[in-house]
Amino acid sequence: MTAEMLIKKVHEEFGPFDIPAEQAVEAAKKILERAQAETALQQAEEKFVGRNIALEEYVALPSEQKHRYFGEAKKLNRSWIEKQLNNLKAKWIMVVNDQVVLHGASLNDYPEDEDFLELCQKIGKYPFVFFSPMVFAIEEQPIAWHKTKAPDDFYPATSITISGYKKPLRAEADLDTGAIDCYSDLELLIKNGIVRIQPQDFEDISEHLSQPYVYLTKHLWLELTDEKGVTRQFRANVICVKDWRNSPFIAINPARTFLLGREVLLELRPRLVLDFDARCTEVQFKMAPS
Repeated sequence: MTAEMLIKKVHEEFGPFDIPAEQAVEAAKKILERAQAETALQQAEEKFVGRNIALEEYVALPSEQKHRYFGEAKKLNRSWIEKQLNNLKAKWIMVVNDQVVLHGASLNDYPEDEDFLELCQKIGKYPFVFFSPMVFAIEEQPIAWHKTKAPDDFYPATSITISGYKKPLRAEADLDTGAIDCYSDLELLIKNGIVRIQPQDFEDISEHLSQPYVYLTKHLWLELTDEKGVTRQFRANVICVKDWRNSPFIAINPARTFLLGREVLLELRPRLVLDFDARCTEVQFKMAPS
């Protein structure tokens, strides 16, 4: 209802106004018009800007154009994306036709390769995918174990088994409770047959230590073994970094190939004993009560 329509109905209901009443109605009219203008502006600002392309179009794009496609969408919709992530309490969202069609509270809720392809085929378009900046928050501090670039400095580490399509890969993982998720060398995983690159893989750019890097994510089985041979495993969505050897993840430890974040440790619940004298990590699992 417009301001004019509202005033007309008020006149019909109460008849002619005296001067104070007329002034009050005029003031109310101006307030209503301002409120309507502000609402229209807010709605315009909150509308998602961007067109979803078909799966075939995305697959045909060179990597640089894929990065530009998502980068422009992030830039144009920064406020809208932030509101959606906050309202949904999500770590990632997928957007199709200006609507969030899928979201998750954890990186591990992200669809498997087959499920993502099925979604693309079902909707006939490639979704915009946006991750919360919190996914990539890392508070690295070089402390012990793996030798770093600093003199007499080592980084705490432990052994981890990574499983994918082929035989498992045993790796030395840097422990970092300042990181939520896990990061790994994509080329190393491909070389060992752990992951396969799919044409529909979502690929984007993020930053660490003020340096950009290109990444995609893959679901992998991660397994820890304790001193008594007890093992526990968890299927995690690992952030796989392209051109790892030139990425910011080796700035502190040039030999690093895997960064183990706290989410996997919270799921597997090991007791980690850091021996600063021997510079080693003991993994212990509490036995379930019989």
